[in-house]
Amino acid sequence: MIHIDKEKCKACGICGIICPRHIPETLKKGDQKTTVLSEERIHLCMECGHCVAVCPNFAIHVDKLSGENFDSIPEINLTENQLLNLMKHRRSVRRYKDKPVPRDVLNRILEATHLAPTGTSNRATGVIVIDTPEMLNTLSERFYTLYSDLEKALKNPIARFIIKRRVGKETVSTLQNFVMPGMHWYIKWYTSGQSNEILRDCPVLILFYSPVFEPMASENCLIAAFHTVLMAEVLGVGTCFNDLIPPVCNRDAEIKKILSLPEGCEVYASITAGYPKYKFQRTIPRRLAEVRYL
Repeated sequence: MIHIDKEKCKACGICGIICPRHIPETLKKGDQKTTVLSEERIHLCMECGHCVAVCPNFAIHVDKLSGENFDSIPEINLTENQLLNLMKHRRSVRRYKDKPVPRDVLNRILEATHLAPTGTSNRATGVIVIDTPEMLNTLSERFYTLYSDLEKALKNPIARFIIKRRVGKETVSTLQNFVMPGMHWYIKWYTSGQSNEILRDCPVLILFYSPVFEPMASENCLIAAFHTVLMAEVLGVGTCFNDLIPPVCNRDAEIKKILSLPEGCEVYASITAGYPKYKFQRTIPRRLAEVRYL
């Protein structure tokens, strides 16, 4: 619920302009202006806090954000070239040193994760950090068991038909033509003890989850993950997005139990992390398919 302190409010109207649903509205009667809350739209409040953050007179209070710190916005000391260089520097790191990432470093990285913007504002995005070898090994065993079972199922016409009915024709096509040809070798190498190509022997795995009925759940998790990736890069920690992990986390009851994944939630993004074993010497050319103005 939003509250407006009438003694502090100067009826400037900025809060209503900033609000995506124009819940505060400034009315004018003669020479007098008053900012009120729309009775028709108050139930649409997402409690995002923008009205509190923009008010020059500290006149607005949001119950759900009571006790939270609305810090002053610091000056930006980053130039556009520095930001571009950071993005050029970042690479998908798939080989890590056999060295743990201290939790104080992880906590610093997660400070950036907390600051990720969301399409909704009820703080539904959750993060699970796995940084113990025992837990990573337990999850690896389960991941490979599930993908081995899937490889066998996709070779069986009846099982393949059932999978197609469950996940759709496009997903099965992606599995057959992109995921499983590589996974076949991953399973072989893991079984023979050569390497772990799903987790890449990472010292840290970070999962991002949200309730399945949360609007923009996937987008919220991906944005949080990208904030994490950029902060990790600044602190010398390499990362890589890993789309092999969320599907098995969401479809296996044993993994959900291991992770203590909250009821009704799914993992929408995951990244492996650790100190890079090798240093990239050059950027990789990247161009979008198209950029145009209309």
